[in-house]
Amino acid sequence: MERAKLIVKNFGPLKDIEIEVREMVTFIGAQASGKSTLAKLISIFEDDEFRRNSETTFEIELKKYNIYSYLNKKTFIEYTNSKNIYPFVLRYSSEKFEKKTIQNILKIYKGVKNEKLLAQFNSLEKFKSLTKSSFSFCKRTDSKFNEKILDLFPLKSQKDKFKRHKLNQKDNLFFDGNYIDDILVILEKEKSFENYLNLYEDLIAIFPDIFLYDSIYIPTERNILQIIFSNVLGLINNDIQIPKYLLNSGQEYEKAIHAIKELPLNIIGKNFKYKREGKTSFIYHNDNEKVDLLESASGLQSIIPILLLIEYSKSLKDKYNFNFVVEEPELNLYPKAQHELIKYLVKNCLFDRKNLILTTHSPFVLASINNLLLAYDKGQKNPKEVNKIIKKESWLNPKNFIAYELKNGKAKKIMNDKLGQISENMIDGVSDAFANEFDKLLDL
Repeated sequence: MERAKLIVKNFGPLKDIEIEVREMVTFIGAQASGKSTLAKLISIFEDDEFRRNSETTFEIELKKYNIYSYLNKKTFIEYTNSKNIYPFVLRYSSEKFEKKTIQNILKIYKGVKNEKLLAQFNSLEKFKSLTKSSFSFCKRTDSKFNEKILDLFPLKSQKDKFKRHKLNQKDNLFFDGNYIDDILVILEKEKSFENYLNLYEDLIAIFPDIFLYDSIYIPTERNILQIIFSNVLGLINNDIQIPKYLLNSGQEYEKAIHAIKELPLNIIGKNFKYKREGKTSFIYHNDNEKVDLLESASGLQSIIPILLLIEYSKSLKDKYNFNFVVEEPELNLYPKAQHELIKYLVKNCLFDRKNLILTTHSPFVLASINNLLLAYDKGQKNPKEVNKIIKKESWLNPKNFIAYELKNGKAKKIMNDKLGQISENMIDGVSDAFANEFDKLLDL
């Protein structure tokens, strides 16, 4: 389902882009088609540091990701995440820049005293709906909801009244349309715009972690993260110019290495595992044979940072809204390993407010995703049988996925929502081109 919309015009390789952002997005295209640029932009917009910190400017973030030079007088960028429980809007052009987080949106609305003007923009219903969905969201995602929510009520008598009210509600009616109004009644407050707004702000204060966002950016250059981590002081002292996003990834990778001491590598083979011993990372091929990670196969050096960063993030900030961005997951991997990695990513990056952005050159990655989409579809009628083929945790709901091909500065949607599949023409196109070339040679 759409959670945001992104418009980009005249920004580096991106000439005229308008896409919807779902829980999982995949970009495929040739080199320099703009895949990484889009992934980096989404990574910026889905990060709390940029959203909330007024000192973290758009220009600073673009420089961090080495795409600042793409700006020009004709550049226009708009990112709208209005359907989320924590709305965010960004608009950039050479004439104007807007960054609207919920905090400054609330300040604007609080400064508007004209009730007719508020009614004109339907703000009362908007914030009532936002507050209602946020309550429901907090209840689903915080196991201590029933305990924490009592902080809404300053008086013991109000707390007791709420408890009695809650106990008299059936689960399916607990968050019906009148529930928010019932809370205001208990608080002895009018059903006004300002009180709905204050209720929403109180909710953010009680459940702050639930409203936090973070981006985990895993770049194509991830093979060198181990080198950056091992030699960061030397690199700094010798003034080696390394992009800031790589240094940031290196710092996160360092934390992951210290936190994750051992990890099975079933994606590669059932006997493979990663193990940290002292100051060295090893790849075990079996119980006895091991090799230094820096001397291991390039595919292993490429996949280890992905696995460590994701496993670390799972243990670190369970309540964050994580946005995982993985560039070219297929790097140096055999097709079977690519498929196993895609299953791992869907399983571990698409639950509890986790989102996944992929860039790829590989038709194998698209084919793997199609299998997971089909597994979800077939699993609705034959769950046990499908689960034997592909585990349920890796099934991919078509409503949560979208794919685009980037070409000539534009983005073409290649996801067929009616079929719930990526277009076969896109997957088969490379094979057909090879076959056509092969047939011409045979005809000589």
